[in-house]
Amino acid sequence: MTVSIVINSSPVFTHWWAQIKHDLRPFPGRWEQTWRIALLCALMTLVSMTFHIPAAVLSCYVIFFVMKSDSAESMVLAIALVVLVSIVVFILIGLVNLSISSPPARLAIMAFTSVILLYLGNASLLGPLGGIIALVIAFVMTLLAHVPFGEVATRAVLYAWLMTCAPMALVISFNLIAGRQPQAVLVNEVAGRLELAAQSLQQHASAQQVRAMVAEGIESQQKRLKWLKLFHFVPKKRQQDLAVAVIQSYQILLASLALTTQTTVPTERQLQQQQQLATACLLAARQLRQSKSLPTSYFKWQVSDFSLTPYQDIAQALNTLSSEQNNAGFTIPEEKATFFVADAFVNSAYLRTAVKATGAAILCYLIYSSIEWEGIHTAMITCYVATLGSSGETINKLVLRIIGALIGATLGVILLVFFMPHMTSIGTLMAAVFVVSILAAWVGIGSERVAYAGIQIAFAFFLITLQGFGPSVDLSVAGDRIVGILLGNLMMYLAFTQIWPYSVIHSVKKHMTHLQQILEDWATTENKDTLQRVVYAGQAAQVLEEAEYELSLAYLEPKRLHLGHTSLSDYQQQLDQLTQRFNSLVLGSSVPS
Repeated sequence: MTVSIVINSSPVFTHWWAQIKHDLRPFPGRWEQTWRIALLCALMTLVSMTFHIPAAVLSCYVIFFVMKSDSAESMVLAIALVVLVSIVVFILIGLVNLSISSPPARLAIMAFTSVILLYLGNASLLGPLGGIIALVIAFVMTLLAHVPFGEVATRAVLYAWLMTCAPMALVISFNLIAGRQPQAVLVNEVAGRLELAAQSLQQHASAQQVRAMVAEGIESQQKRLKWLKLFHFVPKKRQQDLAVAVIQSYQILLASLALTTQTTVPTERQLQQQQQLATACLLAARQLRQSKSLPTSYFKWQVSDFSLTPYQDIAQALNTLSSEQNNAGFTIPEEKATFFVADAFVNSAYLRTAVKATGAAILCYLIYSSIEWEGIHTAMITCYVATLGSSGETINKLVLRIIGALIGATLGVILLVFFMPHMTSIGTLMAAVFVVSILAAWVGIGSERVAYAGIQIAFAFFLITLQGFGPSVDLSVAGDRIVGILLGNLMMYLAFTQIWPYSVIHSVKKHMTHLQQILEDWATTENKDTLQRVVYAGQAAQVLEEAEYELSLAYLEPKRLHLGHTSLSDYQQQLDQLTQRFNSLVLGSSVPS
């Protein structure tokens, strides 16, 4: 989260490049998640090649979508995908015999299911799973053109089910054995906050670092607490202790952020108090990491002894964190979530996005089918993996797609030319997949500014190298795959910038309205209700970060797409005012009771 970003043509790219370099740096848990994704892709390569499961590229690709930062969320997504794909395949088996001899019927089924699933992916909690299922259906429908009779067609449908469910079975098994347990991830996140707060108090961390962690909010920790409760990974008392740690550590981080806005030079007494608090934060973080429990009473601060309100906030939070009081019944309030987003049935943009992506995919299919160039079928696949919303996102991610695809394709060609002739076993192919997947996963689990490029690196590399059921050297196939990716990207660019163009400003306005409501609720909350104020602060920080990021994308759009007569500088000014309001509330985020 940046407090203020003044953007024009040159500073936009300077800021964008600086953010990308920052987003590629290591952060706690990044390597742990990276090697797990890479290893799963290598293992899936082994399974696909050994059991002759077709379309290994799709099997490896979906792993990137379901492997999240902890094992519980990864398994939930994997199970959900298996259930949904199984239902869809069951329906498809009945439709196959009806459409196998009728190309118009196949196109109609593909178009209808694609629009529905992509719409649900945009307008509901289904999210990326909608696009994956739509891709599976489209893939099956295109295969039917080469299938002579019903029994073989049914077998093709079952293979489609297998190429999706096999990697999910692998994901579930792997996470049960070697996954990142949500309680361990949660403890590391809370301890990381305390350590960063200590570094800030000791003036060893920049204000930007503190703001970036504040911008993450507490939503991911709330989700992990939900998994702990749902799967009973830890006793109930432990769940409540961790909930206390989430709130108090974020309160400490907010107080640290407030201190970074101080313009006066701290006195010697204030520096001593900062050092005392920093030491306490480090001790609390150390015990959290070692014992995985709340820190014991290292200190009992007399809150009134501290000279500044942020110091008092930190001292009060540490007292609460290390107290031996009973936390029975302690829960963090959450926003009520529904399956559909609030404007799912009134905002036509969701349906238009689904129609545009479907149209681009079908057009790609018709192009390569009419010219009998099946090698570029990756064009259709690209349309499903590159579905976006606004024109600003399309233009921004077009660059990431091309960069990622070129990197992945280059690595794939290098492998085919220089290494593949010497690779005589599946094991060597697994090693190559593992190495490149590390690069792709490292980028892919970063922020939105870079994540898309990582996914495209993996996508392009898998398309070129996983051609059959073992190491294969065929540069013509590699060329076809690259042409297909570029064709798919071109179709998506044209569809999302020329047909019903939708400005990212719509989303910016929605986020600013939401942020305004959160700030009003925060301001009217009683000072003694620290819990609710911290929850509001976390929500506001996340929404503010999203609004700032999306506003930066608006500068990439043609001016004709911007709403009314309001200029982007006016939107920036409004967002700056909301940021100032956020900062003022952080300064008085809680007064100890």
